[in-house]
Amino acid sequence: MNHADNSDAPIIQLENLAVTFQTPRGAFRAVRSASLEIARGEVVGLVGESGCGKSTVAFAMMNYLPGTAQVEGSIRFEGMEISDISDSELRELRGNRIAMVYQDPITSLNPSMRVGQQIEEVLKHHLDMDSEAAQRRAVELFESVGLADPRRIGRRYPHQLSGGMQQRVVIAMALACDPHLLIMDEPTTGLDVTTEATILDLIVELKDRVNAGILFVSHNLGVIARVADRVAVMYAGEIVEEAPVRELFKNPSHPYTAGLLSCVPQPPEDDGVELQLRSIPGAVFDAQMEQVNSCLFAPRCPLARETCLSSTPSLANISANGHTARCFYNDEVNDGIWGDLLERVVKPAPEETTPALYAEDLRKFYGGGRRKYILFGPPVRPPVRALVDVDMRVGGGRTLGIVGESGSGKSTAARAIVGLEAKDGGVLQLRGQELEGDVGDRTEDQRSAMRMVFQNPTASLNPKLPIKHAITRALRKFAGVRRGEIRERSEELMSSVGLDPLYLDRLPSELSGGQQQRVALASAFAANPDLVVADEAVSALDVSVQAQVLNLLEERQRETGNAYVFITHDLGVVRYVSDDILVLYAGHVAEYGPSEAVLSTPSHPYTEALLSAAPVPDPDAEPTHIRLEGSVPTLRSAFKGCFFAGRCPRKIGDICDAEPPPEQHGPGGEAHMINCHIPVEELERLQREDVPETAA
Repeated sequence: MNHADNSDAPIIQLENLAVTFQTPRGAFRAVRSASLEIARGEVVGLVGESGCGKSTVAFAMMNYLPGTAQVEGSIRFEGMEISDISDSELRELRGNRIAMVYQDPITSLNPSMRVGQQIEEVLKHHLDMDSEAAQRRAVELFESVGLADPRRIGRRYPHQLSGGMQQRVVIAMALACDPHLLIMDEPTTGLDVTTEATILDLIVELKDRVNAGILFVSHNLGVIARVADRVAVMYAGEIVEEAPVRELFKNPSHPYTAGLLSCVPQPPEDDGVELQLRSIPGAVFDAQMEQVNSCLFAPRCPLARETCLSSTPSLANISANGHTARCFYNDEVNDGIWGDLLERVVKPAPEETTPALYAEDLRKFYGGGRRKYILFGPPVRPPVRALVDVDMRVGGGRTLGIVGESGSGKSTAARAIVGLEAKDGGVLQLRGQELEGDVGDRTEDQRSAMRMVFQNPTASLNPKLPIKHAITRALRKFAGVRRGEIRERSEELMSSVGLDPLYLDRLPSELSGGQQQRVALASAFAANPDLVVADEAVSALDVSVQAQVLNLLEERQRETGNAYVFITHDLGVVRYVSDDILVLYAGHVAEYGPSEAVLSTPSHPYTEALLSAAPVPDPDAEPTHIRLEGSVPTLRSAFKGCFFAGRCPRKIGDICDAEPPPEQHGPGGEAHMINCHIPVEELERLQREDVPETAA
């Protein structure tokens, strides 16, 4: 794509954009005031909590809003007012000069068409290509986004691709017509850390290669630090700060921005001291509230004074390079306004000998059982080996983190623990009592003592009932709360997860994904369970709410002594929340032990690759070099050698393909196990030698 002479001119300009949705429950002011410009070859990151209006801004840029939306202000794309463009011209504009990549790639793909045909259809419609030229261009696009064997990929259906491959296909489709503006709405949120790293590498490369303007919407500050040139911070429908990415991270000038940065989990200090997460109290200013003559952030701001409550701040210039902030006291903003960094309370060693959860040789296989002659003969297709001889132990008041890529067996382990999937072998105990494989065969006490929080909160909530139903049912059925106390207790639980109690009467569809997840957490806490199994329970939450929830989990654990199994692909979160960590790969245990030992050097090569891929909330941090090609294998027969040999960057030879890896003790002592052929001393040498290269 040729660079235009006016490469510094804005591709799109927003001036005082306001979007209000008219509903039977009243007006929702999703965007109150947003002014923004994006130039060619520039990536602008848009960050803020759920409900701040980020996605509404993205959809408004494409004029892709429902009829109930009332739009004020100006949106100019390459000088044209979007609202003045006819419907036919708008359809031609979308996908041709403006393209969008959504958070969930599967919703962007037709499940009944091969992915190659879907891209060819775009090329034929917008560029009038014939079939042969469209096929060639589709292969080139697949190759440009790093898909291996692009000709074969085009013949697959969406369900035959991994999440990372689906997202690459969607990006290839968005790039098909060389768009001038590319809008990316949380494109890596649902991806595991290794796939996220390769997608971010691709986006950084695209920025230099296609010379398009890119709007990147995300709540992950590590991701924003990796890809953005400039960052705009939204709060309650307003842009409250905008700055070049390095200046924003080094010198935040709005209390909200400083608060977001202070909520990010950090590794322990050099002396090994772990610090407690700070959080932003309260909830986002309600979109149903009318504009008030005050700062919308004042109720949550540590710098708020009488001026903030009686007048509205305007955007003030902080520096000559375009750094602005909507704050009366921007010169007083620093890291310390959100309170002192406190040391985390050290958990005492568990005194009880009976763990809350104990699993030994846990197995779960899917499918199989088909015979050549229906009822007899040799097996035609062996089962998928989802979990193979997994051991774990979670003491009372302790947290076990389970990490690994998609397909590693994390969610299968969670579902086997709570009985949603009956185990095929092994021992499973709760407080020393044997657990039946199927939840329906367990006792009432065992079912009430174990609660699960799912990754997708929408599937956990009845779409036809107010969200209070999920909480009040748990309070009545499991906690035995009397009817007269239910409302008060429900409001306490809502406040504890950072939601306004007024939300209790809303339907799930009226809440954002992050808000729905907080309701699911409140419902789990309502039962006062012995064990909470959380499957990616904070992946949909922005950092401020995530910090509230993680501190809440820790506080409740100290008070009640309950145990957690915490599944996540965010290694910063798992480092903060876990006492022990289990690293799974293709259903096998790669590493298991105390968190400080597992996440240090030496570690299993797979753990090393996961740590290498994790985004760091620092624009000056150089991305590390370890990237895993391909995806986790789904095997129906046992591995002949090491389960990780096919993708291991430190593979040492034929022994890795021929013999199962031995179990070694790591630096964490007897409780730290690493399954690898490379001696622990050699692993330590190799990984420490790579540190200067990685950080260079």
